[in-house]
Amino acid sequence: MSKWGSEQEEAFRDLKSKIAPPPVLKPADGTKTFAIRTDSSSVALEQFYSKEKKMRNTQPASEQEKADCDILAIFVDFPTRLPKEVRQEQLKDDELKKIIECFENNEKSFNYANCEEAQLVVPIYERQDILKIHHDAPNAGHYGADGTFEKVSKRYYWTGMRSYITDYVKNCTECNRHKPSNQKPSGLLRTPVYSQRFETSSIDLFGPLPESPSGQKWIIVVEDCCTRWVELFDLPQAPARECATTLMEEVILRFGLPRRLISDHGSQFVGAVMQQLCFILNIDQDIIPVYLPQANPVERKNRDLKPILFV
Repeated sequence: MSKWGSEQEEAFRDLKSKIAPPPVLKPADGTKTFAIRTDSSSVALEQFYSKEKKMRNTQPASEQEKADCDILAIFVDFPTRLPKEVRQEQLKDDELKKIIECFENNEKSFNYANCEEAQLVVPIYERQDILKIHHDAPNAGHYGADGTFEKVSKRYYWTGMRSYITDYVKNCTECNRHKPSNQKPSGLLRTPVYSQRFETSSIDLFGPLPESPSGQKWIIVVEDCCTRWVELFDLPQAPARECATTLMEEVILRFGLPRRLISDHGSQFVGAVMQQLCFILNIDQDIIPVYLPQANPVERKNRDLKPILFV
C-alpha cells in the first residue's frame, strides 16, 4: 500500500499551482469567431482546402503571444443539405430503400442489416468503381473473390455483395489471362470392361430383416459384374466367418475363382478372415470409399430388394 508523504504533498501543491493561474481552461464561447490553426505542412492544408474556403494570413490572437512565423487561419464554409433532401435522394435508390426499411422496421424481418461495424451503404452506380479500386488497381493485387470481399466488406455494404463480387472477379480479363488454376485437370472416365463371367464379383450384406420362421435375418448379395447375375444367401447371423464360408462354398466353388472382389467397409469384409481368404486365393480386394457407396454395383440390387420384401 502506498503512503502519502512529503514528496506526494509537494507534487500535489505543484500541480495546484500549475492549474490555478491563467490561462485557465473554460468552455468555448459560441458567440465569438473560431479559427483553425495548423502548421505549414501540406497534409494539414489539403484537409481543409476546397473551392468553398477562404484563406487569409493573420497575426497572433494577442500581443502577448510571440511566434516565429505567421499563423494561417482558415475559415471554411461547408455546403449543407437538409435532412429531408438527403432522405429523398436515398429513397430513390431501391437497394438503399430496402435497407432503410429494414432499420426502421421493428420486426426485423428483412436480412439487410447484417454488418457488425459501421459501413458505407453503396448505391448501384458506385459499385463497379469501388471494385475497380479494390480489385483492378495495380496496388489491389487482383485478389480472388474471397480476398476482394474481405477488403470491400470492411468499408462498404450492399445487398448481394458476395455474389456481385464473385461474378466480377470471374469476369476479370487480367485474372483469367494470368492466374493459373489450382484445380487438377479432369481425369478420363475409365469404364471397366469385363470379358469373363465371375471375373469380378461384388458382395454386400442386406439386413437385419424381420426374423423368418427358420430364424434367418440377414441376406448376402453377390453379383457378377459381367453378366449381372445375382445370388442371394440367407443367414441367421452375419459374422465374418459365416460370410467368408458362404462366399467360398456357394460362389467360388460353384462359379470359379474371381480375380477381383468389390465390397464396402463392413467389418465382415475388411476383417482378418476375409483378408486371409483373398490373400490365399490371390483375389484382389477393392474397398469402395465411404462417401461413394454407389461404386459398389450390388448396392443397386439392395435398393431393388426393399420394395420386394417390405411392400
